[in-house]
Amino acid sequence: MLVKVLSFGTNWWARFGRHAFDTRRFTRHAAYYNSTGVRCGRKVRRHWIIPGLIRFNGAGGFNPHLPNRSLGCTFHCSDLTFACGGNRLLFERKVSKSEIPERYLVALSSELHGRMDFSSDAWKSSAAVIAVSQLREKQEAMLLMTPGDWVRTSCGFWQLTIEDNRRAGFALELTGTETLIG
Repeated sequence: MLVKVLSFGTNWWARFGRHAFDTRRFTRHAAYYNSTGVRCGRKVRRHWIIPGLIRFNGAGGFNPHLPNRSLGCTFHCSDLTFACGGNRLLFERKVSKSEIPERYLVALSSELHGRMDFSSDAWKSSAAVIAVSQLREKQEAMLLMTPGDWVRTSCGFWQLTIEDNRRAGFALELTGTETLIG
């Protein structure tokens, strides 16, 4: 599956190679993880209500020191699976810019997009959920979306649109301002 990264979740962590003598322990033999999270004072905590994460291997064309350079890039990924108590998506390798993505990785937060009602069956369209975090009024959701998918928040409907005439080629647009969540 080809996935284009539009945004990442808040929470980052790493696992390094097992062998202390390995010269590539912190680079090619490391794994870097991203998921949803909410800020608690100076720390970011998971507070998952739907557990899940994405993983980048050190050898897959991802720079952990500059993760935002991967925004707008397309990666070859595994299928979304459920393992070890949560959803998992492996980003295997970066592909050329000419490759057309099948899905888009999008993270939404209550601070930027409005509060989401996760108890409702109608909070999103058919987008696949990777992870959701919630603590009191703070929320974050990480989704795999296709063009036309939407998310319903207290601000209205956010819809993923793809247009060639845009500089970035995509947008998560607020398409309706109807108050949906009390």
